Amino acid sequence: MIEQLIQERADLALQHQFRVALASPATGKELTPEERHAFLTRAFREIARGMGIDRFAQTPVERMDQFAVLSVQKNHDTAGLLLSLMNSFMIAYGCPETCDRAYAALVQIEGLRAEVADAKGQGRMSNKPELVAAAQALDAELSIANKAPGAQAAPPYRVMIGADRLFVKSAHPLANLPARIHGFAVEAVYGPVN
Repeated sequence: MIEQLIQERADLALQHQFRVALASPATGKELTPEERHAFLTRAFREIARGMGIDRFAQTPVERMDQFAVLSVQKNHDTAGLLLSLMNSFMIAYGCPETCDRAYAALVQIEGLRAEVADAKGQGRMSNKPELVAAAQALDAELSIANKAPGAQAAPPYRVMIGADRLFVKSAHPLANLPARIHGFAVEAVYGPVN
C-alpha cells in the first residue's frame, strides 16, 4: 500500500516539469523520464519516511519534487532534513529556557513560506475566509494610519497570509503595526518589497 502510494505520487509528479530540475551527472543534461521517475521514487520514499505517510499523501507533489531536488542539489539528507526539523523543534520547544525562541524560529520559517507564496502571487490566498478578512482589515487599518494628518510616510509594505497569522513585510519597521487583528497574530518581516 505505501509503495503503491509512493509510485502513484511519483507518476503524478513525472507529468509536470517544475521550476528546479536535476541534471544527469553523466551527461549534464536534464534527467530522462526514466531517470527522473527512479529519482522521484527514491526521494519520495525518503520524504514519506521523514514526514509520515498520512502527511505525505496530503502534500502536493510539486512541493515534494522541489524539496527533493533542492536537497540533492545542496547535498542534504532528504529525510534527515524533515526528521531534524521535527526533532530539533520538539527538543527546543520542550525546554522552558528555549521554548519561546523555538516558537519564534517556527514563526520565522512560516514567514518565509508566506514570502514564497507571495512571490507566486498567492500571498493573500487562504482556505480560511476569516484570515483573508483579517488581512483586508489590516491593509485598511495600515492605509488609514499612514494617511492620518501629520503621519510620516510609511515605507512600502505587503500584507501576507500565513497558516494561522498575518505577516507584514516592509523594508523598515512600520508605526502602528498591531500585534493582533480580528483575533489573528500579526508578525513583522523585514526585507525589500517589490
